[in-house]
Amino acid sequence: MRGKEIPVHHSAVNNGTRPRILFVDDSRLMRFAGQRFLRAHFDVVLAEDGRQAWKRLVQDDAIEFVITDLMMPEVDGVELIRRIRKSEHARIRALPVLVVTGVEEKAGRRRALDAGATNLVPKPFSGDDLIEPAHDCLRRRQGHPNPRAHSVGAPNVEQTRNGFVNRVQQISSFHDRHGLEYSILHARLDDYSQLASRFGLNWAESTMRHLERVLAREVRTEDTIGRSDEAVFSMILMATPPAGARQLQARLRQRLARNPARFPGRSMNLKLSFSIQCPGSPESHSADAILKAGLARLHEPANVTRLGDRIRA
Repeated sequence: MRGKEIPVHHSAVNNGTRPRILFVDDSRLMRFAGQRFLRAHFDVVLAEDGRQAWKRLVQDDAIEFVITDLMMPEVDGVELIRRIRKSEHARIRALPVLVVTGVEEKAGRRRALDAGATNLVPKPFSGDDLIEPAHDCLRRRQGHPNPRAHSVGAPNVEQTRNGFVNRVQQISSFHDRHGLEYSILHARLDDYSQLASRFGLNWAESTMRHLERVLAREVRTEDTIGRSDEAVFSMILMATPPAGARQLQARLRQRLARNPARFPGRSMNLKLSFSIQCPGSPESHSADAILKAGLARLHEPANVTRLGDRIRA
C-alpha cells in the first residue's frame, strides 16, 4: 500500500474564490494555529499526518498548495513530499510544498529539499511566514507577478549587512553631492536577548522577521531597510528631514501596536526603541561611522513602544 494511489474524485473541487491549502501536522496546537492564520486568505483543509494528507491529496483536486511538518508518525513530511513528486497525476506532482521545520531538524530539512520541497519555514512561524510564501507560489503558478511591493525581499529591503553599509555610503554620497538632507531611523527590539535566552534563538529571529515585515510595508520603496545590528533594523529615508522621520516613527508605533507578532501557543510582551539620525557635518561620512553613531544613540534614553499581547492559544 505504500505510495499506492486511489482514483481522484472531482466532487471536492473548491467552488469558492479562495485557493485551497492542505495543512499537515500531527500537533493539534499547530493545526489550530495554521488554520487560524490561513483561513482569512485561503480555504484550509487539515490532516493529522502524512498518510491522511496523501489520502486527501488524491481525493481532492481543488488543493493548490501544501504546508507540512517534517516529524510525523508513520508517513513523515519527507515521505509525503516523495509521494507527491512521484505521483502519476501531473496535478499532484506540480503542487508547491512548504515545509515547517525546527532548528533541531537540520538533516530533515536537507532531505526535504532533496525530495522536492518548494521552500522551508523555520519554527516558530507567524501568520505571514505561511501566508506570504503561499501567495507568492500561487501567483507564480498562475503567471502573475507579485504585486506586494513592500513584502520582505522587495527592493527596499537589503538582505545583508554589508549590502546595507554599501547602500548607506551610496546614499550619503548622493545627498552630499546634491546638497540634500536625509535621515536614518533606527528601530531596536529591546527584548531580543531576553527572548533568545528564555525561548531560544528561533523565537527571537521569528520576532525580528515580523518586525521587518511591518517596516517594509510602511517604508517607501525608494527608501532602504537593513539589519544594522543583532536586534536593530535601520531605515535610510531619502530626502527626508527629521520631521518626516518623526512622522514615520509615530506611524510605526501605531502599526506595531495594532499588529503584534502572532505565534502559536506563545504570549509575549515586547518593547521597541527608536532613534533618529540626520547624518552630515560634523559626523564622519564613512558609512560604518554613520551607523556606529546612530546605533550609539539607541543606548541613550529612548522612546518605547510596547506591543500588547493579544494572542491566546
